[in-house]
Amino acid sequence: MAEILYFTPKKELDAAQNLKEFISLCRHQLTVFGADLNWGDWAWPKLVNFTKAGVKSEGVNPDSDLLAPEFMDFAKAYFRYQQGHKPTVAKNEMRALRCVEQALLNNNGSADISKVSTSVLDEAAMVARQFYAKTTAYHAGREIERLARFVSEKNLVPEKMEKPDKTSK
Repeated sequence: MAEILYFTPKKELDAAQNLKEFISLCRHQLTVFGADLNWGDWAWPKLVNFTKAGVKSEGVNPDSDLLAPEFMDFAKAYFRYQQGHKPTVAKNEMRALRCVEQALLNNNGSADISKVSTSVLDEAAMVARQFYAKTTAYHAGREIERLARFVSEKNLVPEKMEKPDKTSK
């Protein structure tokens, strides 16, 4: 059984350095999916393809269908970390990652995770509704919220995400 490692951000580091350390931990120390996992591959056989929202798993064009290069390592790290701590069959983390990547591109022209914001998250929810059936979009939305909480709490992004006001309509 794989050893469970927890990422603890360092308060003295900025978000960019914490993000770098998070990716390094997930790449080099986590053994979820095997210690010999080829990190550089865009497809982890029998697990996941790191492709854009709406791309079918058959006939992937690596020149145009993969997640943006600036987002890829974060996506792999987040996916591996979450599946290591709470493995699921559905792997909804990937749906959320695809939606957030598309929303970052739509809003910022770049898929740099450090640019995530509440408007990007709102856009990600719209992307989920665009690409997925109702129930699947709902599950993707829950994972988008989980991803937002994670990057904020772990100081992986410069700005803390505001928590939704449960009292407002």
